Amino acid sequence: MTTFRYILWFALTIAFFVLLQLADRFYRRKNAVWIYITAFVLKMLLAVGLAFCSMALSIPLIWKTGYLSMAISIALFSDAWTDLFALIFRLIRKKAPGGKCMMVISLCLTIAYLTYGTVNMQIIRPKEHTYTSEKLTHEYTFVFLSDLHYGSAQSEQTVDNALAEIAELKPDFVLLGGDITDENTTAEEMQSLYRKLGALPAPVYFIYGNHDRQGKGDYIGGAKYTPEELTAAIESNGITILQDKTVQIGDDLTLLGREDISAGDSRCKVSALPPISRDSFLLTVDHNPFLEEDILETGADLQLSGHSHAGQFFPLQFIYLLGEKYVYGDYQVGNTNLYVSSGITGWYYPFRTVAHCNYEVVHLVP
Repeated sequence: MTTFRYILWFALTIAFFVLLQLADRFYRRKNAVWIYITAFVLKMLLAVGLAFCSMALSIPLIWKTGYLSMAISIALFSDAWTDLFALIFRLIRKKAPGGKCMMVISLCLTIAYLTYGTVNMQIIRPKEHTYTSEKLTHEYTFVFLSDLHYGSAQSEQTVDNALAEIAELKPDFVLLGGDITDENTTAEEMQSLYRKLGALPAPVYFIYGNHDRQGKGDYIGGAKYTPEELTAAIESNGITILQDKTVQIGDDLTLLGREDISAGDSRCKVSALPPISRDSFLLTVDHNPFLEEDILETGADLQLSGHSHAGQFFPLQFIYLLGEKYVYGDYQVGNTNLYVSSGITGWYYPFRTVAHCNYEVVHLVP
């Protein structure tokens, strides 16, 4: 994330805000309640719709237009609340505020919303978790991080600071939960990142997400590296790739890393997974948290996932919940504790208004 891209991000949002104010002048001259209600509803629906299309749907046009769709969404979302304020003011005082007053309120809301979301994306925080089990005979502390999307939404220094913090924790091992890079990551950025991750003072394990192999690279001019180059960069830095494979961390802890669902038939059915002792604590890492049948059939003691970014933008987390049960936080799925991380970053846009950017510090205790 370069200074130029920050400037572009802010400039596009403010530019659309100006265009929106020019359009607003025509209807805000009228002092009708129904106009403000209609404006609020239409702006909110369009803002949320654009955010949902930008985050949840693979639409080539939105990928190619870069920040534009989310800049429009932010300006619309902020301006909608100005219409709501004007409506309340109109109902109480029988007259809406003047046009200049409305523009100042809208500008303040837009800048505040844009600033909060942008700054929040640049702050990475550790989040502590403790899970206990009779299967465990030793204590383990490890770090789980997912959805780094390196090179797009955060500055290199922000990521470096987080990795330095993780190194200071001296974890027993580190789990990379997928989407560590994406279609916007250059080959040089990808190679640089895995050198840094491989230098962490602990064994590092990696699973694929739906973006790592740049499957949608054609949407933005082609992939920057091949899947083979990605594999070579990961393995050459001493990082172990788990694609439906298990690793015995200790005599009481088994780690299972799943291939991502985006790999199609390359992902094993649960019945085809390697035999796993049920006397050992089973820790599963699967990028996608929505595969409830697989979670139940695997029967892990703990599964860690990412993918959803906790919605990243308000109110997307609630829309996701309409279709999927597991978006962010702790859940119980059969006998499995499932934790869905908000992610250490988010996808593409340097903007987060839901939750914080977290890496998970997990303590397993007998």
